[in-house]
Amino acid sequence: MNLIMLAPPGAGKGTHCSWLTDETGVAHISSGDLLRAEIGTGSDLGRRLVEYTGRGDLVPDGLVFALLIPAVVAAARDTGGYLLDGFPRTLAQARRLAEIGIERDLVTDAVVYLAAPDAVLVERLMDRANREGRADDRPDVIQHRLAVFAEDTAPVVGYYRDRGLLLEVDADRPVATIRADLRQALADRGVLAPNAA
Repeated sequence: MNLIMLAPPGAGKGTHCSWLTDETGVAHISSGDLLRAEIGTGSDLGRRLVEYTGRGDLVPDGLVFALLIPAVVAAARDTGGYLLDGFPRTLAQARRLAEIGIERDLVTDAVVYLAAPDAVLVERLMDRANREGRADDRPDVIQHRLAVFAEDTAPVVGYYRDRGLLLEVDADRPVATIRADLRQALADRGVLAPNAA
């Protein structure tokens, strides 16, 4: 089973990615974790990545794919699939990922999109910032992050919706309710047993 998880900050992506990987046994692949791990190795690629991340710039797609594709291939081989977290973020990335999926027989089965009103997302992020003592997560920064996500990701959501892959889930509900709906939607696709433990 090959899945993608799209969600704005504060929608519960981490919570639901963790649950889905436990339920399915597939590997959880976070693009951000891959980037940080490569930077930590001190490799040539890691040093190139630091040039971008250090300036706060987006890492070029070619470099992201250079890290991502080997991880996806290994996940499919070792666990029977993957759950991509934080990728793709742009329409160009989604299109290239689809091409690579066809080339390597790693086609995406479903794309989960966790949606919630901005007011709910802001409240959750502020609560999390207060709990974790993150003074840098101010309301203006949070609003900017949500605006960037909406601008970059809206075309990606539309792309997957047009292809019949999108499973839109209302994330402004209790976790158990979201999981039940998610399980049913994936079961309807034939990628998760309806009553898995």
